[in-house]
Amino acid sequence: MHSTIFQIAEQPIGTDEYVGIDHVEAGEMTSIDYCREVSQSERAKLIKTLAHRILPAGMFSVNPDGETLTYKGGFTEWSKEYTASLHEKAEAIIETNVFKCAGPAYRLQKAIANPLDTDTLFITNYTEGMGVAERSRQLMRLIGSLQIGAKLYIGAILDYHF
Repeated sequence: MHSTIFQIAEQPIGTDEYVGIDHVEAGEMTSIDYCREVSQSERAKLIKTLAHRILPAGMFSVNPDGETLTYKGGFTEWSKEYTASLHEKAEAIIETNVFKCAGPAYRLQKAIANPLDTDTLFITNYTEGMGVAERSRQLMRLIGSLQIGAKLYIGAILDYHF
């Protein structure tokens, strides 16, 4: 199966800082067989998909440059809904199913690591062209610190097979 890896930061990312396909490490609860760079036309479509389908609805807009997103707010409301869903998942865990393979404990673990419930991975920490592709938790932590009007900058966008 294929999905996408986005390199995202609060500051502009120079092309010399883009994470390369041979320098992506798989983070917690991820598996990457191989990566490939996407074309410029794919890139534009994927950035729109990120803003309008992957990230929580209405939280971001794509700027006219097509390379950055502007935060419009909504994290607090989203966080309340997300927290309620975690409580529901936790309540489903009982002594007879706590160790069940792919049971409620596993579903809770997945929800904590991947709040956006997506196969898309995100690189928010990188250095010298290397980075760790992670589920959406770290990205949502970053978004939680943003002020309305803040920009997110998109660096490398990679297709990956898992």
